[in-house]
Amino acid sequence: MTAGKVQVLCADKTGTLTRDNLEHYGGRCIDPATGKFVEFTSDLLATDRLFQQAVASCHAVADLNGQLIGNPVDIEQFRASKATIDPQPEYLDAIQTAPDTNLGKIHVVRRFQFVHARASMSVVILDESTGKLHVFVKGSFERLKAISSARSVPADYDEACADLAREGCYVLAFAHKTLDTADPARVGEFTQDELESGCDMLGLLVFKNMLKSDTAQAIAELKHGSTRTVMITGDTALTGIVIARQCGMIPENTRVLLGECKTPADEIQWVDVDTREPVDNIQPHLAELGSDGFSTTELAVGGAAFERLCATGEIDTLLFNIRVFARMKPTHKVECVEHHMKYAVTAMCGDGGNDSLALRAAHVGIALSDAEASI
Repeated sequence: MTAGKVQVLCADKTGTLTRDNLEHYGGRCIDPATGKFVEFTSDLLATDRLFQQAVASCHAVADLNGQLIGNPVDIEQFRASKATIDPQPEYLDAIQTAPDTNLGKIHVVRRFQFVHARASMSVVILDESTGKLHVFVKGSFERLKAISSARSVPADYDEACADLAREGCYVLAFAHKTLDTADPARVGEFTQDELESGCDMLGLLVFKNMLKSDTAQAIAELKHGSTRTVMITGDTALTGIVIARQCGMIPENTRVLLGECKTPADEIQWVDVDTREPVDNIQPHLAELGSDGFSTTELAVGGAAFERLCATGEIDTLLFNIRVFARMKPTHKVECVEHHMKYAVTAMCGDGGNDSLALRAAHVGIALSDAEASI
């Protein structure tokens, strides 16, 4: 009965509004000599040797009787490398790189799985052709910038990542360092933080995030039924805004103001995503109404800004002006759903493990899965 009374539908983005599988788009490496980006290329095998090794090894994909098992993004990343998994590894895994690369075999000696709270994962690999041990770290471009050496991060790094996000791209960053020891047995002596510290930025791996064929129609039908639709995503705000516009969640010709801050203790900085101009006071924009009686301005916030709004109590005032909640951790998703539940019958729709807590918390949880009991 409750499902028929839903007033607000909160939806995850990747795999819910967009296709399950991201499509590899290309990469942009960093020249270690100059610290600057090289040109974007769609040919991964034409990129730097270390970048190719990172893409081929920094994941948790497994081969089960010829079928790749794992996170869809990891699988698409691994397929892009054109590498294969050796069924008889000497260590955790053995990766046979593409024949055309002359990179030889890579042995995965240690792996730290992806953790949403860290927004990163890492591996230690043994390059069989050189006998050297390398650390590769993969994660959000914000996280990798924070842990990489400043000298290795291009001056236009933030701008380059933002431009890709504005195209609706999903961006992963990679970093690297060579271990002082060449003894695989000593790798277990190091903590994850020790292994990941002091890495140099390698570059960006870019995927295209395509809408599902029926997403726009579904959003239109929900809006026709007076159901408010909201996006709660772990991806960047700019990518979320692009998808929200494409599917009609954000109406055409609507101004979007993005609020972000580095930590929840900082003041939120608002920016017009189209003009890139800062906005000191958002209230006059929110007060401007269109012919339909609704505001001509929508808001989007990042995870830290969401925490800030919750801490100050402003979330209750702005909640129904915010269309896109981005860089949201699983606990953020629960809080966001619970805030909506205070005012309306709220549903959560998602497909990933990071949605499970919010699915359970909502009045109605809709899990996009092949299981029989999805509601």
